[in-house]
Amino acid sequence: MNLPPAGATDQGTELARRALEKLLDRAESAWARAGQDSPPGAVRVVSLRLSKESFPEYLRLARHADKSQCNACLMLAERAGAITIEWDVRAGEHTQVERIVLRDADGLARHLEWVPRWDAIARAERIFAPFANQYRVLAQVIDCWKKGAMVRGTRISDTTSWTDAIKVVDVCSAKTGDDIPIRRLSASLFGDSKRIEGLWPALDVLVHGELAGPPREAEDVFAELGLVKFPPTLLIAGDLTLVYDSRAVQAVRPYVGFAPSAITAVQIESAELILTVENLTTFHELAAQRPPGAIVVYTGGMPSPSWKRVYRILLAALPVRCALYHWGDIDTGGFRIAAHLAKCCGEAGLTLNLHSMVSSEVAADPVAQRVLSKADQGEIQRICSRWKWEEEAAALGSLAIEQEGLAITWPPSAIAEGGPE
Repeated sequence: MNLPPAGATDQGTELARRALEKLLDRAESAWARAGQDSPPGAVRVVSLRLSKESFPEYLRLARHADKSQCNACLMLAERAGAITIEWDVRAGEHTQVERIVLRDADGLARHLEWVPRWDAIARAERIFAPFANQYRVLAQVIDCWKKGAMVRGTRISDTTSWTDAIKVVDVCSAKTGDDIPIRRLSASLFGDSKRIEGLWPALDVLVHGELAGPPREAEDVFAELGLVKFPPTLLIAGDLTLVYDSRAVQAVRPYVGFAPSAITAVQIESAELILTVENLTTFHELAAQRPPGAIVVYTGGMPSPSWKRVYRILLAALPVRCALYHWGDIDTGGFRIAAHLAKCCGEAGLTLNLHSMVSSEVAADPVAQRVLSKADQGEIQRICSRWKWEEEAAALGSLAIEQEGLAITWPPSAIAEGGPE
């Protein structure tokens, strides 16, 4: 005879269940520490003292009937072979429980109608097995679950969130360079137009390839995968002509906007400097005072695949001597965006420099500042090391600075001395 289900109204029955669940939880933790090859419950003696220190609720039972009912329920578990009860002989026969000792971990799980952690882990490993080689980070996910921890808000029972996220990453990987409407894809894959938006923590881990490092914003994750809620617009200011839907269109002041998917070529009339900008307010201000020879491009936050395709076209059309700069927020998101652009430049044999992202040298509005966590600082340092941005790495402080809180400046170049056209 099993215990009544959790939530039963009888106080004694409910208390017995909580004691047995706590005992099984200890068995799960002992199994996790010992290693998966150890038989569940056979690692060491697992017990729970119903004492003031370990389980004071038992001693606080005021009514004799409640304590008797609790004892009776524990005796049912003992009769099922799941536990052994050690009684306080001074209190009289079967009156006061001193300690419960685990005898059969699987038997206790069956008695509680509870899926033990070792079974849940085995099931998760079977589900993840087809994806384990391609997504090695799943082993880290399993290891965290084994220790009883949640992973980006998911439990062992949430394997479907991860397999659904894998489906999304696989589809996006096959559509390199394309922007994908997120809700249309979600509806086609899952019959739920908002399902993908709820998967962003798992998507972040799968794309990043490890659990270490601070979580990214959902929009950054979606942009990296090419998932968009609506098609992006490429905003650009400069002396250049774009081939747009088979027609040559000259950029005019202060700037022009295009659907990046329709741009097939770029002809640059004059350029000594290309400055990409993360935030829209800053882009508008720069475009309004653009000096001769400067091209300014708005990334729209994390650049989408179609935006990066046009950026590569722009890089291929550059004059031989043209400096490349990026200006963004001094935070993890800003440096991640810069890293994506640096990769595009590197593929073209070019080097990307950062502008006004040396935190010790900028004067920012205090409202535009916030504290950088140690994890954020570590992530930024890794990015700077990868792209050899030594000055920015050396000057990184403990504060994140939003671009909108900085005064408008231009990279050090002769064009900046000439002033606006």
